[in-house]
Amino acid sequence: GCGTSALSYDLHELGYRDVTSIDFSPACVEAMRARYARCPRLRWAVMDMRALAFPDAAFDVVLEKGTLDVLLVEETDPWRVSPRAAAAMHRVLAEVSRVLRPGGRFLSITFAQPHFRKPHYAQEAFGWSLRHAACGDTFHYFLYVMCKGQPLAASDLALGR
Repeated sequence: GCGTSALSYDLHELGYRDVTSIDFSPACVEAMRARYARCPRLRWAVMDMRALAFPDAAFDVVLEKGTLDVLLVEETDPWRVSPRAAAAMHRVLAEVSRVLRPGGRFLSITFAQPHFRKPHYAQEAFGWSLRHAACGDTFHYFLYVMCKGQPLAASDLALGR
């Protein structure tokens, strides 16, 4: 979820005028609505990422910054994710895929390294390609970019099986 991050407002200030932010917490959403009431094109909604209340193909871009990490926080071994956590991740990613328009992008920013995160993203069922980049100088974080309607590379497809 958006939490109380200024990211939505920062995107607005960069010229992205049609920004919708969600969070599971009504308190966070109320605080953000109040904080940025002067920006009517910033929309806020209380929502569960596992069941997005948006129509199919509603967005050009879906951006998450550490939100998916919460699905794996109780895992004790990142190499062997429990079936419960894997199913939760799959459910959320299926929802993201559903709400993306053809050609849309899903951007995921996380500290999760590619060998842990790519197997979740590299699922043929989502109908997107996958690439990533490491960012930062000494303590890396990772940007994953999925493009709806583009095929997965064979090497990525093998990760998702």
